[in-house]
Amino acid sequence: MKKIALIVVLASLAAFMTAQEKEGFSTEPGRKTTFIKNGFWDNWFIGAGAQGNMYLGDKDANADFWSRITVAPNFQFGKWFSPYSGLRIKSSGITNIHTFNNDASYMSRNKHITVEANFMWNMSDYLLNYNADRVYSFIPYVGFGWAYGWDYKNFPSNIEPSNHSNSATLDAGIINRFRFSDRLSLNVEFAAKVLRDEFDQRRGGKRGYDMLASASAGLVFDLGGKPKFSQAVLRDQSEIDALNTKINTQRAEIDRLANQPIPEPQVVVKEVVKKEVVNKGNEPVNNVVLFRINQTKIDPMQEVNVYNVAQYLKENKDMKVRIVGYTDMATGTAAINEKLSRQRAQNVEALMVSKYGIESDRVIVDWKGQTQPPFGVVEWNRAVIMYLEEK
Repeated sequence: MKKIALIVVLASLAAFMTAQEKEGFSTEPGRKTTFIKNGFWDNWFIGAGAQGNMYLGDKDANADFWSRITVAPNFQFGKWFSPYSGLRIKSSGITNIHTFNNDASYMSRNKHITVEANFMWNMSDYLLNYNADRVYSFIPYVGFGWAYGWDYKNFPSNIEPSNHSNSATLDAGIINRFRFSDRLSLNVEFAAKVLRDEFDQRRGGKRGYDMLASASAGLVFDLGGKPKFSQAVLRDQSEIDALNTKINTQRAEIDRLANQPIPEPQVVVKEVVKKEVVNKGNEPVNNVVLFRINQTKIDPMQEVNVYNVAQYLKENKDMKVRIVGYTDMATGTAAINEKLSRQRAQNVEALMVSKYGIESDRVIVDWKGQTQPPFGVVEWNRAVIMYLEEK
């Protein structure tokens, strides 16, 4: 049984030997850090807010500042591909924008709507260490889009506006993000949009283009299954070599034990008492579930060990399982490690009972923190061991 348990530990360790995760922060600036790629449904976000617009055409400068300001709602959704790079789609408008002639004797207006795609660059997480709990982040962006205008009204008699106008746009801006929680933040943005000169129905200005400047504020909510990124911390090669040496030594010991001759059993003649025997199948094996550093969630590759114990319990009704959580002594405090070991053991119990249907009175939960490490290898002690026992 010891040989089989050792094989289980070796197989479980293979997925954890080369790298660990550090969730939510990095030890070096983001540009120098390798991050574990999140899933497709992670790190999506949506947002909504309001913005003030000011049209900057060649003939608008003489108008009163406050007469030029209009307000419009905006909406956005997007995804962060890494802590410092993301893409979003943003739309705003429906309300009016105001434009003027040279002496501001006419204030014209038209409704508008814009849609744009922005590439975002979080300079705070790129130049500094990535920190998912950072309160303020500086995020410039660039992009392109489309603007549509309609319902043009109140123009001078010498201008006959068309019913609508279209323009491709170039977009740039700065997002000042203020974090409230892992899921909620406030974005304060300052942006400019370049449009073709004829969008305001006035032609022949000093420039061949017009601009739409805006300042906005809005709430952004993270919809993704996982709101944070994790740093991939590669192990030192000497540590990997040492672990490989230990594994090879253990394999050699397993081979030696497997090839060791089995002595002939002594024949003992005694009275045979016939009684009913329940076939328990194979000899029970204590299974191990390994965890990543500072994690309590069961890795999908480790769940097979829980499944094996559950199947054995279903076939042997007179057996029960003692689930004991452990941590290593190399990281964290005693209080933190006791909490980690408790949560790891409770998570294995919950999976055993809720998913695989084992009666709760056949499952005993215990945890040892860092006080009684079962293995000589530090990484192996980030574990839950399932001990099979008779009732």
